[in-house]
Amino acid sequence: MLASFGALAVEGGDVIRWDALAPFSDIAVPAWMRPPLLSMWPEEGRYIPSDCITVPYRPVGFLAHDIEDRRRAAYTAMSAAACDAGIPVGLFDALVLTESAYNPRAISSKQAYGLTQLMPGTAGDLGVDRYDPVQNLRGGARYLRAQLDRFGKVHLALAAYNAGPGRVKGGQIPPIAETKAYVRNVLDKWARLAGRHQVLAIGDFAGSPAVSIVPTRPARVASLQIF
Repeated sequence: MLASFGALAVEGGDVIRWDALAPFSDIAVPAWMRPPLLSMWPEEGRYIPSDCITVPYRPVGFLAHDIEDRRRAAYTAMSAAACDAGIPVGLFDALVLTESAYNPRAISSKQAYGLTQLMPGTAGDLGVDRYDPVQNLRGGARYLRAQLDRFGKVHLALAAYNAGPGRVKGGQIPPIAETKAYVRNVLDKWARLAGRHQVLAIGDFAGSPAVSIVPTRPARVASLQIF
């Protein structure tokens, strides 16, 4: 469930330009993915996290109370894992909501486990204990970053996370109903989270600019209470 997002080129200092990075594709996008979603950049086309945790925890209005309680308990660890991997906190928040509804003991019929639904082999490759909630988050964040590095587009990286990187070919989401629904679900949650926090502007797939990312400082050690 977990596959690498455009070439990286260092242009001095600690600024890394991801010129291919966009949460929206410049290739043909299926009609089902065309409703307004996120454009993750301010007017200068830069995504610059502040003090690692880019979006302070706030409850949202569209989650059940038990899910929101679990999200609150895991938020610091989730944010730290996202920052450490260099991915947007809002995107990772949406992914965890979609994968497990923040249930650290969630297990799928295919034996994917935990907050980010790591498979045994993937967890082994990443060197994490998938039964440890914090390590599970770190592994999932690193795996998503690997898909972003490989495919260069958020929706393709999400498809690779769900269906496996080998199924994402030719710059297209594989024709798997579950994967299409998964990608849209994550992007819709990211949009709703962003709208709630008023961090990201609403846009569409067309004309997404390149983005520069200033890497965050090392993640803080975080603990996670299990409900």
